[in-house]
Amino acid sequence: MRAFFRSVAAMIVMSGLAGCTSISYYAQSLKGHVEIMAARQDVEELIDDPSIPGTLRARMESASAIRQFAIDELALPDNNSYRSYVNVGRDAVTWAIFAAPEFSLTPRTWCFPVFGCVPYRGYFSKRSAIETAVALQRQGLDVY
Repeated sequence: MRAFFRSVAAMIVMSGLAGCTSISYYAQSLKGHVEIMAARQDVEELIDDPSIPGTLRARMESASAIRQFAIDELALPDNNSYRSYVNVGRDAVTWAIFAAPEFSLTPRTWCFPVFGCVPYRGYFSKRSAIETAVALQRQGLDVY
């Protein structure tokens, strides 16, 4: 729990440094990330769980075998990647918004402390992503 409060404090400090980026954007980002991290389940435990549907179990077994191949044959690191699973209960984990001026291939960028500038903005809420897309379209940008 202490780590959560540190994350919240860091988010507040970063939002102050970010200038134009709103606290609500950082709050939804932090909230979405924390919810996913808290809901993680170990893939190997789920494979052994008889209550898991067969199709999901088969996908997890395939992912586990592919991961092991990558470690054994491709010398990729044996780290925590692809060891956990979360059923987010929706069509997507996140929704990303990309925008550019009309007839331009130069993307609009958003800058964040620590992470730098990126040509997208991610949302854990589809509704928030759509609201942002509409606002950007009203500014005359093409949005995807």
